[in-house]
Amino acid sequence: MAGKSTPGRQSIGVGILGCGNVAAIHAEAIRRVPALRLVSVCSRSRESAERLAAKYDVPFHTDLEDFLSDTALQAVTICTPSGTHGELGGAAALMGKHVLVEKPIEVTLEKADSLIAACERAGVRLGVSLQSRYLEAPRIFKKAVQQGKLGKLVMASAYVKWHRSDEYYAAAPWRGTLALDGGGALINQSIHTIDLLRWIAGPVVQISAFTGRLLHPQIEGEDTVVASLRFENGALGVVEAATSVYPGFKRRLELTGTEGTVILDGDNITTWALKDGSANPLPPTTDVSNGSANPMAIDCEGHHRVMEDFVAAILENRAPRVDGREGRQSLDLVLAIYRSAGEGLTLKI
Repeated sequence: MAGKSTPGRQSIGVGILGCGNVAAIHAEAIRRVPALRLVSVCSRSRESAERLAAKYDVPFHTDLEDFLSDTALQAVTICTPSGTHGELGGAAALMGKHVLVEKPIEVTLEKADSLIAACERAGVRLGVSLQSRYLEAPRIFKKAVQQGKLGKLVMASAYVKWHRSDEYYAAAPWRGTLALDGGGALINQSIHTIDLLRWIAGPVVQISAFTGRLLHPQIEGEDTVVASLRFENGALGVVEAATSVYPGFKRRLELTGTEGTVILDGDNITTWALKDGSANPLPPTTDVSNGSANPMAIDCEGHHRVMEDFVAAILENRAPRVDGREGRQSLDLVLAIYRSAGEGLTLKI
C-alpha cells in the first residue's frame, strides 16, 4: 500500500501536485521506494485527484493551501504544466516542503531562477525529473568522455524524431502553448535527450536553428526543429527534434571522438566502436524511456531512480544528483535554440 511506511526505516511523506498522466508514473515510482510514502494528492480537477487517490488509498485535495498545510507532508512532487512549476514549487518551499518538479524545471530562466532561490531561502531540497541521467547507458557515455576513451570530441548530436497526434494536443489544452508548455517538441518531448547532450558533451557556445509547425499548425509551439551546434570543446553537432515524424522512432544520441564512436538508441548502446577494441559494456536491455509514439509507453523505472536519489538527498542533507541548477542547464540550451530560430541568427552564447 503506497501510504504505508516500512517498519524500522525512516521515511519521508510525499504528496503529488497535479494528477494528469505523468502523476500515475510518479505514484508508481514512489510506491517502489521504501523510504518514501505517498500521503496525499492534489489537483484542481476533483475527478482526477479522486481517481489517483483511490488507486493508492490516500486523501485527495483540490485546494493548494489545504494540501500544503498537511503536517504529514514533507516533500512535494509537481506534475502540473511546466509553466506553473516555479509558482507552485515556490509555494511548497515557503511551507517548508522539499520540491521535485517534472521536466523541464520551468519555461523561462527567470522563473527557474526564482524557484531555485525560493528553495535555497527555505533550506529545502530541489530536484528535477530528468531521469535519463540515471540510466546506465548515458552514465557509461559520460564516464567514457570524462576518461578520454573517445579522445577529443569531434561530433555530438541528438535526434528525437517522435510522433504525436492532433488528439494528443487537443486532450490537454496547455500542450504546445508558450505560456504553459514553453514551446513544443524541443522543450517537452526532447528535453531529456537535450539534457544528456549538454551533460555529456559540455556547454554549447554557438547555435543556428530553425523551427516550424509542419504537422500541427494549431499549436503555438513548434513540432519540428533542426539546430547546428558548436560546443565549447570545439566539437560540432546537430539537434533534430520533432513530434511530426510518423510513426515515431527511438531517440538517438551520437558521440564521435578521435578515438571512435558510440551511439545510443533508446536506452541501448547500439554502437561501441573504439580504437582500443573494447567491447560494448552494456548488454541489451529493455527501453524504459521510449515515448516515440505513445507518451504513456514510458516505464516508471527512470522516475524510480530519481525518487530514490531525491529521498536520499533529503535524508543525507545533500543536493539531488539533478538539482535546480543542473536542471536549469538543459532549459538554457533549449531557450537559446528558440532564440536563434526566432531571431533568424547564428547565436553566440
